[in-house]
Amino acid sequence: MQAEHFDVVIIGAGISGLGAACHLQRECPGKSYVILEGRETIGGTWSLFKYPGIRSDSDLYTFGYDFKPWYGNPIATAPEILRYLHEVVDENE
Repeated sequence: MQAEHFDVVIIGAGISGLGAACHLQRECPGKSYVILEGRETIGGTWSLFKYPGIRSDSDLYTFGYDFKPWYGNPIATAPEILRYLHEVVDENE
């Protein structure tokens, strides 16, 4: 097996990992990167935990990305956050 080289390795496809990837695409277009995720889905905490009523404890206006402002309720549910993250991926592939 031949090793691959990447300029940046991002650990996890949660909010921070996806944000880092989008930042690299926009601000460092010449850098290669890979996201290493142990699960088969994106979303981190928001896709991992499924207990009833899971929601953010911080407002999403400051928790969201500057390149994709949050327009929903400030305290969002896990499904709303996951929908937002999937939109980010779809818009930045």
